[in-house]
Amino acid sequence: EKSTGKENKITITNDKGRLSQEEIERMVEEAEKYKAEDDANKHRVEAKNGLENYCYSLKTSIGAEEVKDKIPADEKESLEKAIEETISWLDSNQAAEKEEFEEKQKSLEGIALPILQKMGGGAEGGMPGGMPGGMPGGMPDMGGMGGAGAPPAEDPAAGPTIEEID
Repeated sequence: EKSTGKENKITITNDKGRLSQEEIERMVEEAEKYKAEDDANKHRVEAKNGLENYCYSLKTSIGAEEVKDKIPADEKESLEKAIEETISWLDSNQAAEKEEFEEKQKSLEGIALPILQKMGGGAEGGMPGGMPGGMPGGMPDMGGMGGAGAPPAEDPAAGPTIEEID
């Protein structure tokens, strides 16, 4: 107070609601413990998204005006059926493991690639798929496809990558 010259010092601390050092250390340990689990889940989701993108890219490509008349009707029908079955499997197996998603994608690629290669006539410089006009963003696992297909991907690490194991 100014008139009497009396002075009191008050210190205000906000310890309420703060974490103690032990709590912080416990949380860091938990984060490290669950990191592997989180990474595995991340890879699983990436594989699922890769398969889903592959299905919809194929579906869009085989329905494109410049492509749909170049695929024989029976092959197009079997490819569409395989795509629909895969999408249906995806819808009912959201929690499947990474390996299951990769296996489904390889299975679909096994059906799609021979049809797409035939459609390209094989004279496209050995380009897998031979998609005139390319697929939006390139086909997953094709590295942009090169040649007359989709333009090369800007950053291959940005999208899903699939490794084939013999």
